[in-house]
Amino acid sequence: MDRRKFLASMTIAPVAAMAASRTQLLSTLAGLPGYSASMWTYLWDIVDEGYEQVFKNLTGNGLTSISLATAYHAGKFLEPHNPKRKVVFLEDGTVYFNPNQRLYGRLHPRINSLVSAGHGLERVQKFADRWGMKTRAWVVCCHNTPMGTHFPDITSEDAFGDRLYHNLCPSNPDVRKYLRALIADIASHRVETIELEALQFQGYAHGFHHEREGIELTPAVKMLLGFCFCPACLASAKSAQVDLVSLRQFTKTKLESYFADPTRGGAVLSSIDSLPSDLVAPFLEWRKSVVLSLLADLVSVAGHTKVRQLVNVDPLSRRMVSVDVAGSARTMGGVLALGYVRDGVSLREPLKALQSLVGDAEITLGLQLGLPESGGKKEFLDKMSVAKEIGIQSFNFYNYGFVPLENLKWIREAVAS
Repeated sequence: MDRRKFLASMTIAPVAAMAASRTQLLSTLAGLPGYSASMWTYLWDIVDEGYEQVFKNLTGNGLTSISLATAYHAGKFLEPHNPKRKVVFLEDGTVYFNPNQRLYGRLHPRINSLVSAGHGLERVQKFADRWGMKTRAWVVCCHNTPMGTHFPDITSEDAFGDRLYHNLCPSNPDVRKYLRALIADIASHRVETIELEALQFQGYAHGFHHEREGIELTPAVKMLLGFCFCPACLASAKSAQVDLVSLRQFTKTKLESYFADPTRGGAVLSSIDSLPSDLVAPFLEWRKSVVLSLLADLVSVAGHTKVRQLVNVDPLSRRMVSVDVAGSARTMGGVLALGYVRDGVSLREPLKALQSLVGDAEITLGLQLGLPESGGKKEFLDKMSVAKEIGIQSFNFYNYGFVPLENLKWIREAVAS
C-alpha cells in the first residue's frame, strides 16, 4: 500500500468505527424493530457545511439514512445554519448526479453545476457508507419548468387550451419514457430507496414564480383549473371510454361563469362534491389508473431498489391529484405518507385510515421540523408518539437546511422516549 492510500485508510477507520458505534446506539435507543429515519437534504447544504459535519449532525441526532434531492425544481430558500450563505436560489429542474445520457430519448436531464465541481449523489453515497448510513434518492417527477417550457407539448393543458409549463403530464409518452430512464439511471447507483415526489397530476396550484389570483379559488375551482385535456390525455381517455370532450366543455363553461361572478358561482362550485359525479368520477378513476400504471413502470425499471411514492395523509389532497394510495402501496410494498399536520390529535385518524387502506404495506411517515409548519417541539413529539403507538417504524424529516440545528435534537429525543 502506498503512503497516500495508507493515510486515507487511517482517516476512514476512526470514522467507520464511530459510525458503527452510532448505529448500535440508535438501535438501542429506538426500541423499535426495523426502525429507520431519514432526513431530506440538499446537496448545497452538504457542500457549504462540509460532508463530515453534516453526517456527524445527522447520525448524532437519530438519523439512519439521508434522502438526497437527486432531481429537483427551483426555489428561494432561507438556510439558518448554512455557514456560507443564508439565502439560496436554486438552479431549476436539475439533477444532482452524472446521468447516463444513452438511456434517454427526446428529454434529457439538466445537470446541476455542483456536479461539474465534483459533488453529487456518488460522493454523498461514499460518505454515507463511511458513517454507517443508507442513501435514498429524492426525485421530483412531474414538476419541471425548464423542461416544460422547452417542450410545451409534454405539459398539462387546461380546458381553455392554456399550457401549465411547470406541470409535466403523466399521460404523455415522452414524459413517461423520461421518467423510466431517470429512475433506471438512479437505481443503477444502488441507492437504498428512490422517493418519488410529484408523481401525479399536479393540478393548477403547484408552486410557480409569483403566482397571483384576483379572485378566491374554491377547492372545486382549483380542481377544474388543473384538469388536463392535452392530446395524450384525450387519446388515452378515449381508449378507456372516458368522455373528456363533454368534461372539457363543462369545465370551460363553469369556470367562465365563475370568473364572471365569483360570488354567485361560489355557491355552485363550493366543494369537489358539488361537481357532477357522472362526468367527474370516471375521469378521476381513469387518472388514477394513468398514475398507477406509470408507477408500476418505474418500479419495474428500479429492479431491486425500493421505491416509495410521496402521498398525503389527507384523502382530499390525494383525490385532487388522482393518487390511488391502496394501489400504490400494493405496487411498491409501501408508501411515504406526508403527515404535515399540526399535532398528534390531527394526525391520528388520517394515519389510521391510511393504515386500513394499505393493509400490511409499510408506511414511512414524513414530518416537518420547521416552524410554524411543525407546530413546535411539543407538537412534533406528540406526532412521533402517536405514530409509534400505532406501529409506524419508518420516518422521514423535512428538511436539514431549513431548520435550526437545535431542531434536529427533537428527533433524538423522540427516538429515545
